[in-house]
Amino acid sequence: MEALPPLMRPPIVRPFLPFFLPFLIGAFACAVAACGDDGAASDSGISDSGMDAPSMMDSAPPDGAMDTGADAGPPDICDEMGLERRPFDVDASGTTFGTAAGDFSVETSDGPFRLSDAWSGCESYVFLNYFDSATGDELWNSFADPLFERSKGNVHYFFSTYETVPTAVAARMDAMRANVEEAFSFMTPEDVAFWRPRVHYLTTSIRDVEGSLGDLVRGETSVQFAVGIDRAQHFDPVGSLSQLTRSGFLARLGMAAYASRYYDYRFDLDQRLARESRDSSVTVVTLMDEGGVTDRELDRVVTLPAADVMATFDSLEVDVEIECHAGPGDCSEWDRIAAIFWCTDDSCAERRELVRWITPYSRPGRRRWAIDATPMLGLLTAGGAQTFRVVMGPTWETATERDVAIRLHLSARGAPNRPVGAELAYRGGPFDAAYDDLHPPYHFTPPAGTTRIELVTLVSGHGQTDGDNCAEWCNHEHEMRVNGGAPRRIAFSDMAGEALGCADLVDEGVIPGQYGNWAPLRAGWCPGLPVAAQRIDVTDDVTVGSENELTYTASFEGGAPRGGSIDLSTYVVYYQ
Repeated sequence: MEALPPLMRPPIVRPFLPFFLPFLIGAFACAVAACGDDGAASDSGISDSGMDAPSMMDSAPPDGAMDTGADAGPPDICDEMGLERRPFDVDASGTTFGTAAGDFSVETSDGPFRLSDAWSGCESYVFLNYFDSATGDELWNSFADPLFERSKGNVHYFFSTYETVPTAVAARMDAMRANVEEAFSFMTPEDVAFWRPRVHYLTTSIRDVEGSLGDLVRGETSVQFAVGIDRAQHFDPVGSLSQLTRSGFLARLGMAAYASRYYDYRFDLDQRLARESRDSSVTVVTLMDEGGVTDRELDRVVTLPAADVMATFDSLEVDVEIECHAGPGDCSEWDRIAAIFWCTDDSCAERRELVRWITPYSRPGRRRWAIDATPMLGLLTAGGAQTFRVVMGPTWETATERDVAIRLHLSARGAPNRPVGAELAYRGGPFDAAYDDLHPPYHFTPPAGTTRIELVTLVSGHGQTDGDNCAEWCNHEHEMRVNGGAPRRIAFSDMAGEALGCADLVDEGVIPGQYGNWAPLRAGWCPGLPVAAQRIDVTDDVTVGSENELTYTASFEGGAPRGGSIDLSTYVVYYQ
């Protein structure tokens, strides 16, 4: 029996593959970046948005019906990887990004390929298209090795070109086939046998493809260097394929590997949340579900379950789903701070941060996250009518339309205790020599019956100071003590600047293909990803029913803070 394909193929060993040190990323980012008023860095990324955008002439498809090709049947990959199958939607007729792809066929060097015939229900399909330009040459001349070593097994890659002269098409495909075969020469025979049937070379121009794919390409006014079809059968703009190198941002085939991995993440999340929405044990409260939203900051009043019902919940997830339908460069977002706050009063003059995420760099398409906010149940115990503020970047940013859906998923999952109260102890501020002076000791008294106490912190560093790139790219350290007890530390050692650290988190929700310096890991955050809450159990240091003292200091490399800013919310959370 053939060996099962692993979720991630082992790295291909190619002699003399180029690498670059993490400090290059910080230095280059500092040279090209500007910081927004909200404190989040705004790396300028690719100067020309990473793609050429000439006006495209419509090209009529060739006459004749689509060749259905051979019925190969569903491959074993779904069962081997334990993936859920989704049947092909025969009624789909979409021809634009974000819609369900209608059927189409393409002619390849191995014969006709028709989407409906090849559809397995658990795979995605990525088309990589050449266009005569600097970006096209960069992409086509880059190594193919990383495309396979970073990919999972449930994806097909199609190479095609905008060129229409048959000899030019053939020459372009021959060149890419040679590139791919060179990558295969570094693989095991088993891996080559696995990947070769998943690589396809179109024998006609991408502009002459019949059906929905050709209609999409011809309908776009800018070049599409990549087009994806995800596991839900929806067209997706794969986005920028640029990667930071020693020579700046250059298009690289390996960056396309992250698209299908993100499709897996999003499909699984969609399926799980859809099941929960039908589960009577999960209460879903819709905070907003609106199209054409242009405001960056808005308040919404919703009605939570009554206090006695809220007291039964031990889990809170915040489902955030945002889609931008604009083109690259028109989604207007840089890596800005976004958050959802609970307002302590109707005017929201005072508020508490529930969850935080960092917006992606101008990436069209849909992103979705389910953010664990369980400790914040301690703020919502009263239930009933409550006001929430949604912030999706600075109010002065371009008012691009997007569809926004935010839902609170409340449930009882059998946890040994549940949050019954939460107090805001600290916020952040400028990360300079006076930072610690802004954070005097905080005193708190846990209510009777408390069985566990946590310090829960949302923290991210922003700004890029000369020399150390603090606090976006530096290891800012945070130390807290309760009643003079053991130090509880939050630090980001060896994280900031990891070349593909954020790219490798697409499986956890980072949206790939952003039009900026999205791939390197920051100190505790990534563009296009929620900021995870840091939870520290301090029960053993606390005396329940008496006043306790919390102290907090911050440092950089063991010394005083150097610059930038820290966006921070630290809570003392009580459980029973």
